Amino acid sequence: MHNDSQLIAAITAIVTALQNQAQVDASLRHHLRVLGEALLAIADDASATAVSEPVQPDYDEPSASETVAGEEEVVAASALSQATLPRATEADVLRLIDHFSGKKTYLSPPTPIPKLVPNVVNEVEFLTSLSTCLFNKAAYIRQALDEPGSVPDKTEPCTEWIANQLTQTLTTQRDDWEVLAGSCEVAAIVVDTLSEIVDNPSFKKELKEGLSLAAEAQSALFGAVQRLRKTPDPTQLQLFEWLQRRTKQDGIYLARYMRRADQADPSQWQTRRAQVEEWRAALDQVIYRRRRQRKLLDKLRYQLDQVQLGDDEQWPKALQTIIALIDLGIPPSDRTLRRLLLPFRERLHTVSEEARQLAWVVRELDRAALTLPDGKEVSVIEEVRDNPLVKQVAGLLQNKSVVLIGGDERPQIKQMIEEEFKLRELIWCDTRPHHSYVFTEPFIARPEVVVVLLAIRWASHGLGAVKDFCDRYNKPLVRLPAGYSVSQVAYQIWEQASSRLRDSSGADE
Repeated sequence: MHNDSQLIAAITAIVTALQNQAQVDASLRHHLRVLGEALLAIADDASATAVSEPVQPDYDEPSASETVAGEEEVVAASALSQATLPRATEADVLRLIDHFSGKKTYLSPPTPIPKLVPNVVNEVEFLTSLSTCLFNKAAYIRQALDEPGSVPDKTEPCTEWIANQLTQTLTTQRDDWEVLAGSCEVAAIVVDTLSEIVDNPSFKKELKEGLSLAAEAQSALFGAVQRLRKTPDPTQLQLFEWLQRRTKQDGIYLARYMRRADQADPSQWQTRRAQVEEWRAALDQVIYRRRRQRKLLDKLRYQLDQVQLGDDEQWPKALQTIIALIDLGIPPSDRTLRRLLLPFRERLHTVSEEARQLAWVVRELDRAALTLPDGKEVSVIEEVRDNPLVKQVAGLLQNKSVVLIGGDERPQIKQMIEEEFKLRELIWCDTRPHHSYVFTEPFIARPEVVVVLLAIRWASHGLGAVKDFCDRYNKPLVRLPAGYSVSQVAYQIWEQASSRLRDSSGADE
């Protein structure tokens, strides 16, 4: 009886404290409502103690003014309802009694609940993990739709709820699962592409457009999940919350698809995917063009240095490089270009009539001649030398072929990789979720292929067996955990396969 009175006193103190805190904490109010509904359900069901499955509380339908994410308290409530919390011990109860009765000022902290939204230190890594999870969701659903009996028994954390739900509704809601898979793919492509430019300030315009596409993609994904269950998908929530943070940080206003009342139609995922791929292709062209501009600036710098050393044969070549730069989109007023050409202004006057591009450059040089400051200027084209690691890897791959497995072939990226590493050919084996990996064997077996790259975020589960082919034909396998940027590819090749490539190169000699 004494213990009962102590327990009642503790509960009374706890309820009073919660009541006071709930007056100013909306999230806590929601948690209490969910907990109360669960307790009532248990009290009303005389057989509750015999039920092995946990009670799944229903959530109040958010109002039309609430966000697509359903507000943070819904997210937290979902986490609480699904988490496995430690069972309270008698010592825990006694500590609560002492704490709320004022005998102790210290209360041992509870076991922390994992955060749903990670502390984003490196946005590129965060977006990469997000896109990988979305690709895995899509691949898992596609496999279940195409080959119901081949779905793996063991699931990853990001596909766990999908695996549980699929067994119950695959037949009755097949079309809804198709929409969800497509919506995951669209969101994955957007996030994957954003990871390539999010930390580069020279892509402000492209980033803003990508954020708008991401807002629409996550809104459609939210709607697709709603067709199958009430609880939002954690990955979609993470994307939504990242968009909120990033747009606030950059001062970008997204006019559409960030509120519940303005929800994208999930069934239009194919049209949405076409728009996303068009944006990505345009971005690839921009990336390729800017890299080409930088390489041509380096080439022009070398040619002009040789001219100053007395090599007049380099002058006509320098003029052609200038014309190529203007045709590639670099403005005649570009500051780096002006810096390079200002010492040759008078000499350029004599040839300005030979090409309109040269005339434009001369006009800009004349305008800047008297006003150009002595301080260092920054060009829109980053004035940086190529990553030395790229050149080292290029030395190992020159005139050789490389196989790349994963994703859709991106022509501009393919051309850039071929040029930077001086390849004979990049054989891009584009894949679809759970397509047979057998089609890659003839490419891996080619004698001129020296390394195989596997983009793991794009590869379906079956493509993991490509390692067997690499072992069979003695080709190093390099896994690409991030994107297709030249620097990233060079780093992964160097870390995973440089020793074997050097040994192979020595054997060939």
